[in-house]
Amino acid sequence: MMNNITATRLASLRKVKSERDGRRVSAQEVADAVGISRSTLSGYERGHDQPGLATLLALATYYGVTIDYLTSTDASVESPDNIAHDEEERLLLQIWRRLNQDQRGSWMALLRSMVHEDAA
Repeated sequence: MMNNITATRLASLRKVKSERDGRRVSAQEVADAVGISRSTLSGYERGHDQPGLATLLALATYYGVTIDYLTSTDASVESPDNIAHDEEERLLLQIWRRLNQDQRGSWMALLRSMVHEDAA
């Protein structure tokens, strides 16, 4: 029996994606996107089977979350704020992860100044 957190989150993420996309996202669509069968995905969402690392990575990428979000009971990864809401947010996160500390500091200063200017 797999981690119930993972099963719950996988089922929940498909519903969230449906709401965000404004249409029903089928299990078949998700399965096709990550290269597994619909019945395999169903087994994961119901907690009857456990995905391997490659499949976890594919599912996390598809939904725009981390593997930690899919598998961890750590409270710091439970927040829905840890889920990218659209392609632009996913891209920003990918770019952010490539930056070194100095680059991150520069970008944060720029972003803070932009937000401060908008608030004024």
